[in-house]
Amino acid sequence: MSNTILKKSAVALALGLAFSGYAAAETHIAVVNQDSSEAVEFGNNMYIEQSGVFSWAYADQYGEGNDTSLLQFDDWQEAYTYVTGDFNFVEGEQSGFWNVADSEITGDENILVSLQAGDLNSSTIFLTGNGNSAYVEQSGAGNEGVIDLTGDYNTADIIQLGDANWANFQIEGSDNYFEANQSGSSNEAGYFSATGNMNEFISDQEGDGNVGGVVGANGDMNTVWVQQFGSTNIFIASSLEGNENFVDVYQDGASNEFLIEPIQGDVNEIVVNQEGNTNVVEAATGMVGNYNTVDASQDGDNNYAVFATEGDDHIIEMDQRGDNNIAVAESYGSYNDIRISSRGDENFNGVALIGSGNEADSRQIGDVNTAEIVIAGDDNDVYSRQHGDSNTLLAYSYDAGTTSGNDLQSEQTGDINLIDTIIGGNDNLIAFVQEGNNNIIAGDEGSFIVGGNGGSVDIQQVGDNNVVTGGQFSDTNTMSVYQQGDYNVATVVQY
Repeated sequence: MSNTILKKSAVALALGLAFSGYAAAETHIAVVNQDSSEAVEFGNNMYIEQSGVFSWAYADQYGEGNDTSLLQFDDWQEAYTYVTGDFNFVEGEQSGFWNVADSEITGDENILVSLQAGDLNSSTIFLTGNGNSAYVEQSGAGNEGVIDLTGDYNTADIIQLGDANWANFQIEGSDNYFEANQSGSSNEAGYFSATGNMNEFISDQEGDGNVGGVVGANGDMNTVWVQQFGSTNIFIASSLEGNENFVDVYQDGASNEFLIEPIQGDVNEIVVNQEGNTNVVEAATGMVGNYNTVDASQDGDNNYAVFATEGDDHIIEMDQRGDNNIAVAESYGSYNDIRISSRGDENFNGVALIGSGNEADSRQIGDVNTAEIVIAGDDNDVYSRQHGDSNTLLAYSYDAGTTSGNDLQSEQTGDINLIDTIIGGNDNLIAFVQEGNNNIIAGDEGSFIVGGNGGSVDIQQVGDNNVVTGGQFSDTNTMSVYQQGDYNVATVVQY
């Protein structure tokens, strides 16, 4: 029995004593114990119904084929049911504002249903065995629904209507299905300390200030589906380990958050979709392992998304539509693929490639956008495209001794655009294309810098009043500058 139930039992007992002045019919107590003999086929049936001020029912069955039904109405009821055996069916229904139900079943193919209506209800269900089902429905505020499943092929559902409710699943086993539906505000739903494979969790929350998530799960090929409708909702995934797991989160509203700390394993996939303004995707330590996939999408203004992966052969896709958005993708490893796209004004795309053989593609459509690309490693391919006016590309590489053989290509279409780059290392290929007027290719101190040996720089500008100022350093480098238009300036220095 949980601590919450023990506390509520003590309070209920004290209140029952306080009500001792009432008629005896208003304070009910029912205790039933049943034990079936082995010679009896299909065990015992039990039916309890109580109505009054304070009711307390306890039922304990041993055997097979048992049927238990508990009905309590009005206030301050408590019901405990313990069943051991096969083919058991337990159904409890309570109506009031402080109800407690505790059920524990050990056996196979059991079905348990608990219905509570009122405030501050608590229902705890323990199922051990195969092919079990559990269903909890609660109405009111401050309710708790806890289902603990041990075994395979189980099904569990929790439905809560009201505010400040709590739905908790604890799973140990495989091929289980569990679902939480909450309507109201400040509700919480999730599964915790779960172990097993091929489990499926679905959470649907409607309201504001809700929290849904997964904390402490270990297993393979598990699936998590979470939908949140409203504002200031949060999804949390923490301490997840396993392979081939799938997480899909949809948030519709403003000021919602998607938080991950981190997911470890291989061939995992995360999909997050946020619609609204000032939403956040925070996964600075998002995924650790190999062959993982991330797909993040935000539609609205003032959104923020950062996702990082550690390992090889990852795919990160981020898409933003709206203004004043920030998207940052970081890859630590080799042969990773990053794709970031934004549509709107005053957006920021950030890409960090720390490793070798990676690919990055940044695309922006709109005005006053900024793309920043950082490279630390060899043989990386980077492509940046910006369409609009007053856009800026910042491209840098760190540790010149380990940033060789990279390919950086940038294309800008529009007016008053800027490319600022400092690239070190050997055998790098750089190609810049600007189409429009008053564009500049330069650097922090008035010129771009390309260092190392065997590098190649190709620059094309089409339009008027464009400027190229830069230099190459070291040996066997080549540079080509093409300008078409009027009043253009090109200054190239090679050492």
